[in-house]
Amino acid sequence: MITTRAQLASYLDQTNLTLGATCGELETFLEVAVDTGFRAVCVLPNMTSLARRITAGTATRLATVVSFPLGSDVPAVKVAETRHLLDLGTDEIDVVIDIAHARMGHEDAISAEVSAVRSLLVEEQLLKVIIEMPLLTNEQAVAAARAAERGGAHIVKTSTGFKGLKLRGTTPEDVRLLRSVLRPETGIKAAGGIRTTEQALALIEEGATRIGTSSGLAILEGFLERGPGDHALPASPHPVAA
Repeated sequence: MITTRAQLASYLDQTNLTLGATCGELETFLEVAVDTGFRAVCVLPNMTSLARRITAGTATRLATVVSFPLGSDVPAVKVAETRHLLDLGTDEIDVVIDIAHARMGHEDAISAEVSAVRSLLVEEQLLKVIIEMPLLTNEQAVAAARAAERGGAHIVKTSTGFKGLKLRGTTPEDVRLLRSVLRPETGIKAAGGIRTTEQALALIEEGATRIGTSSGLAILEGFLERGPGDHALPASPHPVAA
């Protein structure tokens, strides 16, 4: 059961993917995130070294995006970027698939590029694969999620949530759909337009094991205002992948 602020924080990837954010801005963001006890921080590649320095030795994991936000880099570029970020010390890779493959039904191509990235990871490192559900039909999303899972994704992520793309937000129905077709051990990260406690809890109730958000502090504040006794939800069933 989620009965404490710390338990809810353990679901949250506190995210700052702001174009042009400075080291000073990110340093403050990261220090607050670590002090708050978020499960992970998610940053752009150019901030990985800074984030590693601040998160090192803490319980907060470091996630970095690859081929963000369009996913249109060729697999060799995604592999090279991933290798470099792992060398810099990131714990988790959030990679965007080639959305065109998903829309065209090229499931083997999705699995292949995911597998190429996954092959670089070692134990305790996690691969989250972003399939951008707002741009897909339900059938395309299911096929892409399964292809990502076959390629070795630890976690399937609903969306980049990138504001510049003007995507709809992730919904409980999105998470419910993924949970109905993915293996129990495969995690689900809900991201995109998640700003309130109610949204986060609804997504967790449907099976999300991670929540990607830039509003983690507000989500935790909302939890405290409501009181811990109001949140009768299960703790994550995916202690490794989540």
